[in-house]
Amino acid sequence: MKILKKIQTLGIYLALIFLVILFAFSNKAFLTPGNFINILRQTSSLGIMAIGMTFVMLTGGVDLSVGTQVSIVGISTAYFMINTGMNPVLSAVLGFLVGFTISLVNGIIVTKTRIPPMIATLGMMQIVRGLSYTICNGLPIFGFPKSFAFIGQGSIGIIPFPIILFLICTIIGSLVLNKTVFGRELYAIGSNPEATRLSGVNVKRGTLLAYITCGIFTGIAAIITLSRINAGQPTSGIGQEMNVLTSITLGGVSFTGGEGKISGVIAGVLILGVLSNGMVMAGLGEYLQLILKGLVLLFALWLGGLKEK
Repeated sequence: MKILKKIQTLGIYLALIFLVILFAFSNKAFLTPGNFINILRQTSSLGIMAIGMTFVMLTGGVDLSVGTQVSIVGISTAYFMINTGMNPVLSAVLGFLVGFTISLVNGIIVTKTRIPPMIATLGMMQIVRGLSYTICNGLPIFGFPKSFAFIGQGSIGIIPFPIILFLICTIIGSLVLNKTVFGRELYAIGSNPEATRLSGVNVKRGTLLAYITCGIFTGIAAIITLSRINAGQPTSGIGQEMNVLTSITLGGVSFTGGEGKISGVIAGVLILGVLSNGMVMAGLGEYLQLILKGLVLLFALWLGGLKEK
């Protein structure tokens, strides 16, 4: 088991290096600083979502509604901003609260009922998707003030603002999980919830806070996505939950909970970013890209299963 852990820990970084070298040989433009900044910019939202999902998965849970949460936060923010003429900042806050409420409901359902997290959040995913289409009647909402574009498209110096937010979220996520009582409780809950409960830890409260934390990070990612595409679309986040799960699993976070680090998750996110960017530059079609991403997810799950055995 220790050998498999070391293989997975080192393997994720070796795989990242291998992909960089592979695509560098296939296209000379891949190794340019501008392209690396582009990869980080493109993966910033995914990375922030993955950090939030890590909190949930450490408890042994999962949130399949994160993709649709991105959609409804974006649609809600756009609706408040355009249809009601509300201030962009206040619109973003209200949109963020919509996503926060959904994550809170997810946590309550998981902790107060016996519905498995995967089933509960799968149902919520369908509800939220329907709400997103209902709010905008299936049509995109656009026409934002130019100042709003800074969040997803602006830069401070040569560093894009989404990358800065990604870095801040990474530091916060790492500090919370590694340096706080709450972080240690999440690892304990995922490792053995009954023993953790008997030791005096409020398991239900910890699990609920994990889902809320996931919603907070997802809300941040949603605002970045909305600003980047400059339009509220009901399809903007659909399917992102699979990319989040792939990057987290690649990063060594166990589906049964209690194991994983933010550093590994970030490496998993970068692998997906490099893979997507490299495949586009190599001229591979969208459908083939989906197949390869699915194979990467299956490989990560297989490696995780071997480790747990």
